[in-house]
Amino acid sequence: MKLAIVALTESGSNLAKSLGNKIEGAEIYLPAKFNEGGGIYSFDNSLRELVAQLFKEYDGLIFIMALGIVVRVIAPYLADKRRDPAIVTIDETGENVISTLSGHLGGANTLTEKVAALLGANPVITTATDCHGKLAIDLLAQRLDCEMFPFENLKLANSAIVNDKPLNIFTDYQLELEEDENINLYPLKELEQREGFPVFITNKAIDLTAEYLQLVPKNIIIGIGCRKGISVAEVEEAIFYVLEKLQLRRESIKALATVDLKEKERGIIEAAYRLEVPLNIISRTEIKGVDFEYTSSEFVKEKIGVGGVCEPVAILSGENPQLLLPKTIKGRVTVAVVEESFM
Repeated sequence: MKLAIVALTESGSNLAKSLGNKIEGAEIYLPAKFNEGGGIYSFDNSLRELVAQLFKEYDGLIFIMALGIVVRVIAPYLADKRRDPAIVTIDETGENVISTLSGHLGGANTLTEKVAALLGANPVITTATDCHGKLAIDLLAQRLDCEMFPFENLKLANSAIVNDKPLNIFTDYQLELEEDENINLYPLKELEQREGFPVFITNKAIDLTAEYLQLVPKNIIIGIGCRKGISVAEVEEAIFYVLEKLQLRRESIKALATVDLKEKERGIIEAAYRLEVPLNIISRTEIKGVDFEYTSSEFVKEKIGVGGVCEPVAILSGENPQLLLPKTIKGRVTVAVVEESFM
């Protein structure tokens, strides 16, 4: 986490310097009159202008000043709890460390506890699930590397937990969850058979009429082979075809993969860019050395030196992969789909 520490007064500046010595990599911003150098940044502009810059550059901001000041200066720059930086406020005496914004997803609660331990201070955390000692669904999603849909229903799930109402988690994955008498774990096939707010953890595309929250793991890798000069439209058409065939959510894609011979194909590169996922390049040498069977073609082997592309590159890109869909031809593109083991 890239951190910035900001103070306004002389006592706050002294505390900022002391804390900066205890947190490796933290960068300190002080008014010029309190800056004695040593790698500390000075600011002469307004605090609001400084915060506008820091919001774009840092994962976490630690303010040493009154909480009211912090609330006012960060307010214009708040966008989304999934993207806002962690905000922590420390009073100038160093007695209280307050998790101010992005407690769960941004990591402010964890940062608060860390800073409080370094200062011997009192950590102040006010998120409801933490106060009640309950499981927080957004933290569960973060731990499992899942995206949440629809995100606005997160508050309904956490509200059910805090208010001791039944919350049902449906999944076919093997999960280890904190024990809670109001949280029930069921197989996915029982999704519509239980009362209570439903949270389901799956990469499958599921559509319910009732309110729900889905946690989508990123554990799908799509291997791609293609003809030379393939367009991005053709690659995307093949990808969406197999997603629909397997009833997988687009957000479950962790990466695309292809062979080194195709690493400069603009259509594949652009498809990965549009999906916002990495493109794994697997060498033909790696494919030649595999000890598993895959769909092979003598014609392809004569052309590029290996008998297949989409299956082996997908399998070689995954951790404990399971082949969900073998080589499938869609126009001038071949695709294969693997699912990584979860948990």
